[in-house]
Amino acid sequence: MGLSGSLQIGRTGLIASQTAIELTGQNLANIATPGYHRQSIDLTSAGSQEIQRDIFIGRGVQVQQIVRHIHESLESRLRTSIADQSGALERQQLLSQIESLENELSDNDLSSHLSAFFGAWNELANSPEDNSVRTLVLQQARTLGGFIRGLREDMAQLREQVDAAIDSIASTVNDLLEKIEAMNGQLVLSEAGGGQANGLRDQRDALLAELSQYIEVSAVEQNSGAIDVFVGSLPIILNGKSRGVELRRRAVGDRLEIDLVIQDDQSVLQTTSGRLGALAEARDADLVAAIDTLDRFAHELIFQINRIHSQGQGLGGFDSVTAAARVDDPAAVLTSAAAGLEFTPRHGSFQVHLTQKSTGQRTTGVINVDLDGINSSADTTLQSLVTDLDAVANLFASITPDGRLTIQADSADFEITFSDDSSGMLAALGINTFFVGSDARDIDVNSVVDRSPALVAAAQGHVPGDNRTALALAGLRNQAVPGLDGLSLTEFWDRHVGDYAARAAQAELEQEATTVVRENLQAQQQSASGVNTDEETINLLAFQRAYQGSARFLVVVDELLQTLLSLV
Repeated sequence: MGLSGSLQIGRTGLIASQTAIELTGQNLANIATPGYHRQSIDLTSAGSQEIQRDIFIGRGVQVQQIVRHIHESLESRLRTSIADQSGALERQQLLSQIESLENELSDNDLSSHLSAFFGAWNELANSPEDNSVRTLVLQQARTLGGFIRGLREDMAQLREQVDAAIDSIASTVNDLLEKIEAMNGQLVLSEAGGGQANGLRDQRDALLAELSQYIEVSAVEQNSGAIDVFVGSLPIILNGKSRGVELRRRAVGDRLEIDLVIQDDQSVLQTTSGRLGALAEARDADLVAAIDTLDRFAHELIFQINRIHSQGQGLGGFDSVTAAARVDDPAAVLTSAAAGLEFTPRHGSFQVHLTQKSTGQRTTGVINVDLDGINSSADTTLQSLVTDLDAVANLFASITPDGRLTIQADSADFEITFSDDSSGMLAALGINTFFVGSDARDIDVNSVVDRSPALVAAAQGHVPGDNRTALALAGLRNQAVPGLDGLSLTEFWDRHVGDYAARAAQAELEQEATTVVRENLQAQQQSASGVNTDEETINLLAFQRAYQGSARFLVVVDELLQTLLSLV
């Protein structure tokens, strides 16, 4: 090997050292770049040549490869932890919003208003003929009903906000899938000749990490360098191409449920992690469940109050009364879906009384309600109920055009009262009831009673000064209700409050735990793939010395050449 070979050795040293210095600079420049993975250079001898028999000498150095330091298993675990933490945070925030709306443990919460409402009935029991106390009962009822409606409306608005957020996240997921698809294409083209486009891979991994915030994914790299992305076992990127995701809304009963599906084949993606998966699950499991609980509570509150109130008497009776509830089909059995009643009556009877004002004489009609289902042709319909009521002396019953029962006395000298309803028919139809509505959306005080406090029923048995109805209504606070799992109204709501307090506490603990896991995995990733300033500085000095050495070597070779040329 001559001096020309020596020049080549020096040249390879300069190129290798310069490349290593540039790579070190790249690492240092990206020390704070999210998603950047440290790179290192692998140098190897450029081979050797025989200068005489059995004696070989090298031909310099060459760059074998640029290594991207990445731990695929760790990256996968980190993406999972990102999804878990994002999902836990999303649920914790939603539960906090629900708790904030319910505002329990304050002076303006459902428990406080419920307590004040039942307390007003207790006061009425102490002064059953005091109109000012009756007015207080109505005021507390209006406040309670307004709070329940307002809470229901706030929860419905929160549900709309969650739905909008889910739509927005789904759109973001699709944007990320399209970006990963585009990155797949660029990477395949860049790596077609061999080697790895480390910068593109970092960008693609950063997109995967961002995608993991919204939905838990796993990635499988193909031989071409492109990746397929899976949610569970279902691919959302297949053969490097995005299959897209979308939200499919479907009605289940009277509620709307949301499924996350693949656009290509409508396969349902089962995920409860990441912002999208957690929010979609928490929407149904926490928010919609809270709305359902509030509706169920209000439904039973309305019916149980009305069931007792409809059998009681106020300070006077009705000249005429029209049912608050309408019947869709007057010819349908009143327990059937065709009747359309929100509250279901049962087999039994009730009494209707007509009292002559001028004489005080009272007549009573017993109305049998046949709903035993033994003979469907004989079961009570609104039409048959009208016939039975019409048979009572001095009473006229009819059906309004919109399907409501109307009962009126034949003359102004009679007033109508009710009692002993074992069928719940009066409460189901909304006759002599205290509340109107069917659940938290429309609960309100019956306008008939609200306009005339004297009609607030506090008595039974038509006994002046009697307080048994007021006592029964006050005692409903702690009375077991079959429709509330055998709990009382207060117990049922207290259980709900306790349940959501526990959910919120658990969600906060889960959020804290997933944050710790993510931070630990990020620390491990930083150790494996992050840039260490001290190490890079040492490398920079070493490669600088190597460059200087190669340069000095070339100077020596150049001097030798000049000496040789001067001899010619």
